[in-house]
Amino acid sequence: MIGKDIAIAALVRAFFKYYVIGILEKQTDVDIQERFEPKTVKRIMLNHYGNISKHFNQEAFYALSRMNYKPDEIERLLKDFASKNTTDVDLVRFACRSDEMFSVMVAEYKRNFLNLLAGGIETEDDHIKAYTREPSLGEIDTDLAENIINRMAAQAYRLGKDAVV
Repeated sequence: MIGKDIAIAALVRAFFKYYVIGILEKQTDVDIQERFEPKTVKRIMLNHYGNISKHFNQEAFYALSRMNYKPDEIERLLKDFASKNTTDVDLVRFACRSDEMFSVMVAEYKRNFLNLLAGGIETEDDHIKAYTREPSLGEIDTDLAENIINRMAAQAYRLGKDAVV
């Protein structure tokens, strides 16, 4: 078992890291040596600012739902929750299942986004020092958490590559 706060922090970090890597790899107009330089990362983030939250929310809904609900439970509860006015953020909040989890997810989103706007992809050591801790969120099976995080990384990478036209 692993803490859900740890899993959420890793999930959000995986999205940002692999989304940006997908975009940077497609920057054929930028010398390969300069693609991961802070000025390039900043420029890329600003150029793709509008799509990041949309893509994140779509993927986070699925990932967080898998963390917090059983498959048959999510369908039933979502049917009662969703309406034509439901936004992507509403769905993510629903997937978090609690205000505390939503707050942790938002804090991690902001922290990772600000790191990228500053031109850097957070290192593992920096991540471990800085992620939002909230042990009261409970635990999740480690294999399930890894599966969810790995899927997020793969999806984010694909979305990043597809974001470059």
